[in-house]
Amino acid sequence: MNKFPFYNRDTVDRRHKQISLKNLARGTTITRNEMQNSFSGKKKTGSEKPDFLEAFGSFDELKAVLENIPSVIFLRKAEAGFPVDFVSENVSLFGYEAADFKDGKLLYSDLIHPEDLEAFGFAVISNSERGIRDYAQKYRVLTKAGKVRWVEDRTLVRYGQKGRIRDYIGFIRDTTEEKELEEKLEYSEKKFKALLEYSDDGIIIHDRDGKFLEANETSCKRLGYSREELLQMTPYDLDPKYKKSLPKIFKRIYREGEYNFETVHMRKDGSIFPIILNTHIMEYDGKTMVLTVAKDMREQKKTKEDLLYAMKVRNVLETVVNNSPVVVFLCSPENKWPVEFISENISQFGYRVEDFTEGKLLFGDIIHPSDFEKVKDNLRRNCLEGQTDFSQEYRILTGDGQVRWVDERTFIQADEKGETAYLQCVIMDITERKQESDFLRIQCEMGIALITTDDFKETFKQLLDLALQVSPIDSGCLYLVDKETGALSMETQKGLSPSFLKFASNYDGNSVMARLARNGQPVYKHHSEICSLTNVKLQPNEKLKAAAFIPISYKGEFVAALKLTSHTEDEIPENARKTLETIATELGTAIGRIMEKAELKKTCRDLEGLFNTLDDLLFIMDDDGCIVKCNHAFLKRLKYTEEELLGRSVVSLLPYKKQLEVAKNLSEILEGKKSFSLPLLSKEGEEILTETRISRGNWKNREVLISLSRPAQETAEGE
Repeated sequence: MNKFPFYNRDTVDRRHKQISLKNLARGTTITRNEMQNSFSGKKKTGSEKPDFLEAFGSFDELKAVLENIPSVIFLRKAEAGFPVDFVSENVSLFGYEAADFKDGKLLYSDLIHPEDLEAFGFAVISNSERGIRDYAQKYRVLTKAGKVRWVEDRTLVRYGQKGRIRDYIGFIRDTTEEKELEEKLEYSEKKFKALLEYSDDGIIIHDRDGKFLEANETSCKRLGYSREELLQMTPYDLDPKYKKSLPKIFKRIYREGEYNFETVHMRKDGSIFPIILNTHIMEYDGKTMVLTVAKDMREQKKTKEDLLYAMKVRNVLETVVNNSPVVVFLCSPENKWPVEFISENISQFGYRVEDFTEGKLLFGDIIHPSDFEKVKDNLRRNCLEGQTDFSQEYRILTGDGQVRWVDERTFIQADEKGETAYLQCVIMDITERKQESDFLRIQCEMGIALITTDDFKETFKQLLDLALQVSPIDSGCLYLVDKETGALSMETQKGLSPSFLKFASNYDGNSVMARLARNGQPVYKHHSEICSLTNVKLQPNEKLKAAAFIPISYKGEFVAALKLTSHTEDEIPENARKTLETIATELGTAIGRIMEKAELKKTCRDLEGLFNTLDDLLFIMDDDGCIVKCNHAFLKRLKYTEEELLGRSVVSLLPYKKQLEVAKNLSEILEGKKSFSLPLLSKEGEEILTETRISRGNWKNREVLISLSRPAQETAEGE
């Protein structure tokens, strides 16, 4: 029985075997009439072209062709599920055999991926309703092994009598590799765009002539242009430094493939900033282009300056430390504490820095054997309690075997997990003072407290802690004096109850406590007696006994007061009183210096305020004529920001035609002339004629030129 009832083998005409064979091999370009007439069973007339099937000498020839073309041919009925009437043998490309579709065992819809089935059916219905006879669509199919493949389906619609659809001829071509390549290209494009847009560096792509083709958002923001504006520009518009030599740079880039150099970029507002340009050759839209990555160097230069400053400070500190009796060392919390850094003045104990940094000695090796366990236990206990710093005294052995007493202050540095990362310690030789009063020990700690922090509140807290080390004192507070009113205000306290603080945090200038302090004499009484003097009721649960109220002065002026109490003793012993009074004297010096430092900062702020309240135009230049400081009036009148002017040559603010004349006047003024007329240009190009005085002076420890300018119109009005 003939497998294809619409195919009459006896009608084959070998003379037309080549008709559309090439097109059939491509799978989709046989003409609609050819295909429809070939499978319609229509009889030829003398004027008609030969049937498509007649181009083959035998069924075997047609079969061989169908098996070797890249497309799989399906003849699908216009019924539910699209039963298959015929499928070419090369359906094996998807793992199936033609027999799998025989008698409706497998419908064409069974091949289609479930997620694409609805879209496939919609395309069939939509194109059929519009009378479209051939169309193409892409979707996924499932192989017999269950794998997913992408296909392109070119469908020819065959109509029967009365215009009803009889069936569909589908040419199914596997496009999985094309789809994967397309997705890779799309991913690469998205990745490229993401790198372009989210980079912290400015990225620009330009052609051989320098025309910008792409620019990321960072470039636009940094330069102050919109993307549309930037794409109308070239490197010549941005680089005033290398503007003339850019053609040579372009040639070098194309010759070597890349080129890196430092330069500057100019913003839309005319200001410039330093950058490093990394340029590379790249393929873009099929052409050779230049990829330029611009790294803003402002932060790096600032970091470099900060690093240089830090190195200078470090050198100063090392000089101070190495010439002081305090030895500083940094060690890890491992067994016997390996040393990572130690100051050079360890030589006072007969050791070299290299003995520790090269691992020949651990810090634990020089601790007296009788004290080693005590030191280790003390460190372990403070670490477990979460302490950040502590002090201890112990003995060490010098390089020649002598025993020395040292006082060590240890700062525990913890990592993010709260575990000890390293130890920062300072030690001082206290051998000759070990048998002296407690004050000498406290004085050493006080000096360390003052140099380890710039926080005034923390410093006051540490100073109070030192005073509380004198037995039997175990609680107290430190008051500061208001210079204007004489009132006492509590700055820090330790060991006092909330009820005490409620009544004793502040005393006005006319209070008994303030008058006692101004008297300058320390008062030692039972706490209940002091409360009776101040009309403060003693709380029953306070349990405070001995108390001391000690005025603190600096350079003859009353600056603070200590109120110290004991929960255990009814009276403060005489030797403790002397120690407390000596501590108060030292505290006066420390507090006075702290207050002077605060006053100095306030004075600096006041001077800065005065500088900026002047109506005259005031600016300061270095020896090269570059502006290092200018007041608000200068910025307002010339309409610049301070950032735009700092480091800028004053010559750039003068009219071009008058620069030589002004330069001559400048030399005269420096030779002694009092004043001269100086024209200044605002940012908007307005010329402002000023009467200017320039004199030499000092600014931040360097010699500078100080210019005071008054606009000529204001000068005339003043006269």
